[in-house]
Amino acid sequence: MTKLIRVLLATAVLPGAAVATAGVLGNAWAHRLPDPVATHWRSGPDSSTPLGVFTGVCLGLGAAAVLLLATTAVTSLRRGRPLPRPTVGVGAGFAVLPAAVLVSVLVANLDAPDWHAAHSDAAVVLFLLGAAALGVVAAFVGGLPSPVRGTSAHRPSVGLRPGQRAFWSSRAANPAMLWALVLVPVAIALLPAGLAWPTAGWIALVGAGVTALTYRLSATVDAKGVTIRFGFLGVPWRHLRLDSIREATARELSTFGDGGLGLRFNPVTGTTAYKVRGGPALALALENGRTVLVSVDDPETGAGLVNDLLAQRITRID
Repeated sequence: MTKLIRVLLATAVLPGAAVATAGVLGNAWAHRLPDPVATHWRSGPDSSTPLGVFTGVCLGLGAAAVLLLATTAVTSLRRGRPLPRPTVGVGAGFAVLPAAVLVSVLVANLDAPDWHAAHSDAAVVLFLLGAAALGVVAAFVGGLPSPVRGTSAHRPSVGLRPGQRAFWSSRAANPAMLWALVLVPVAIALLPAGLAWPTAGWIALVGAGVTALTYRLSATVDAKGVTIRFGFLGVPWRHLRLDSIREATARELSTFGDGGLGLRFNPVTGTTAYKVRGGPALALALENGRTVLVSVDDPETGAGLVNDLLAQRITRID
């Protein structure tokens, strides 16, 4: 199976078939459905939409999403940068989401005398799980490894000699993130039409708790690979084995580039950024063609040690 066929199967055929199936079911059930149909529930149906309008909007959104996903995937493939597996899976799942919502609403309204008598909308959970399952299948079918890039002109080194061992550790922190999420809700509460003090207090408390887990970042390099840890508890964390890394360099990051601060993933480039600030960062080019960025101090030394350990691993004779 060629790469193009795999991509089209994952981004056009599978989600397109789901949207088409929803359209066929809507047409087959038309005589068994009230018009308008219930489209919103609380304790019971509390809002309705004309059947033709609701069906047309859902199918139109689904078809547009499938077309956009397939076009993007094929264009990326032809440019030599196929979409990563997570991007294909999430894209396919979102593309069939309107179809899943449509079928779940039609099932809830099936055989009801009018929209007020529609059944519970609990079935929507099953159809959303089905959309997620289709996304997983699409990810495995159409997710292709990115091509490996050439080595960088400047490849840092710390001069590690054969037989020597070394360890590098660095970190970075951004206390402003912590103070911002604590003080902003308080400042809003001071406004005449702002938040109530109890609400502001809870938001500040939750914000401080979340930020405490993410405002500090550390990275270590040793003979086993690179370990990245967030916050006081060191969670979330990630370990990259040496055999999964092709080379390491240092790079300057902007504060709001690569999606901003925190843990960020670019679905088009396959770049994962662990950021608590702008400035110097360790850049790890992986064997699968993706890149990991870590905003820590003195990344040049860490990159040099990674490259020297890789060179020892390649040249060592067991």
